[in-house]
Amino acid sequence: MQHGLSMVTLVLLLQLSMAIDPVHRTNITVYHVNQATYGAAPVNMDTGDALGDMYFDFRSVDLPMECAKPSPSTQHDCENAEVTSDNLVITKLVLTVDNRFGEYGRCNVCVNGTDHHGHNNCTDGQYLCSCGERGKPLEECGAAVGQENVTEHFGLEGDCTDSDPNWRCWHGNVARKMGGLWYSTTEKGWCDSEDPALNCTWFVAEAVKRVNKSCSDNVIYNRVETENQACFADCSGVGQHRNTTSDCWIQCFYDTVLGPGTDKPRSQIAGIPLTTLVDAWDAPFDSEDACPSLPIPSQAAWIRAW
Repeated sequence: MQHGLSMVTLVLLLQLSMAIDPVHRTNITVYHVNQATYGAAPVNMDTGDALGDMYFDFRSVDLPMECAKPSPSTQHDCENAEVTSDNLVITKLVLTVDNRFGEYGRCNVCVNGTDHHGHNNCTDGQYLCSCGERGKPLEECGAAVGQENVTEHFGLEGDCTDSDPNWRCWHGNVARKMGGLWYSTTEKGWCDSEDPALNCTWFVAEAVKRVNKSCSDNVIYNRVETENQACFADCSGVGQHRNTTSDCWIQCFYDTVLGPGTDKPRSQIAGIPLTTLVDAWDAPFDSEDACPSLPIPSQAAWIRAW
């Protein structure tokens, strides 16, 4: 965790902040899940506030069930390096942004020549963003920081149907419970790029802490399991005995987080209070005992993401 900023860094931050109109300059706290090989600056990447990133994280718990029968509709989830890689980290950041938010960019890392958002001839490991209406020709994203309301986009796009698999119902219900905001930050708007625009819109004010996602998962799963021990005990067990790939454990997880029956249409959301889940999400970043900090090189916030 960073405990202080050098004079050079403070001067640089002051210069960057002056590049953004002070009337519209604000700080936002965001989180980002991706591979440990990338720096802290989310260039051409999507981040979320606590609830927004919790949605991204919690909807992925069902991945072993969703990806058991691969199809074109599940390909994006099942091949998303920000979900499936074995070296994932979560980084908590404070971004200084221009709060005149624009269109949210669908940003993702290229895997096997595609980002699953329309770039199908890209370089593996490169982050790219797509804007414009889905299903139509891609449009280049602008400099403005993009913002998307998770509930409005994912929670209200329609309930699952009786013929849908249970994981599709969970996806919608996680969005309804978590809500939150997603943000997209492009290289075009990055105040510390090699050729920043006069109207740059964002920069990293602080890289607060980076933790292993496996550690974060363990903290969250421990908390969830304490709320429904009997259910989890009937599966693989809890703690070091848990099997997060088993249908039984996954069912218990969502029954506990969202409430029983949320794998069906027209269900009522209940489960663990949202404040309890937020506390579990924040714990790895609030305590070294919960999850130790992973080093972020001092220059990581100022280098290109690839």
